Amino acid sequence: MLKLLSLIRKNGICCIPKGAVVHGGIDVSVPLYVYGTIYGEVKAGALVYLGNTGSIVGNVHAARLVVYGQIQGEIMISGEAKMMNSANIIGNISASPLVIDKDARIDGQVNAIHQSAADNNDTAPTQPPRWI
Repeated sequence: MLKLLSLIRKNGICCIPKGAVVHGGIDVSVPLYVYGTIYGEVKAGALVYLGNTGSIVGNVHAARLVVYGQIQGEIMISGEAKMMNSANIIGNISASPLVIDKDARIDGQVNAIHQSAADNNDTAPTQPPRWI
């Protein structure tokens, strides 16, 4: 556990582990890795990575997003969003670019915002860091 906390501090990320439950909003400027449950609005100035055991009940505002888990709420992403094979979304999605795996489930409207290629030179990872 100490090694994980040390790595989190060193790399400047926030991690909600499997089994953890957060009541209330989260506002971070660093990447957020969620394997537990968040009840409340999520605001991130960087990547939000939602693992397959993770869930968010609330709106999500972030720079980038990768979803394997469940979100119930509006999703507004200023950059790239990826809805992977096990993603389950109830709510509207706005992002640019937007990647949706053929097995992802979405109950809501999808708005892929047009953005020039020059504005989007940063891609979101589809896997968490090896040490998580």
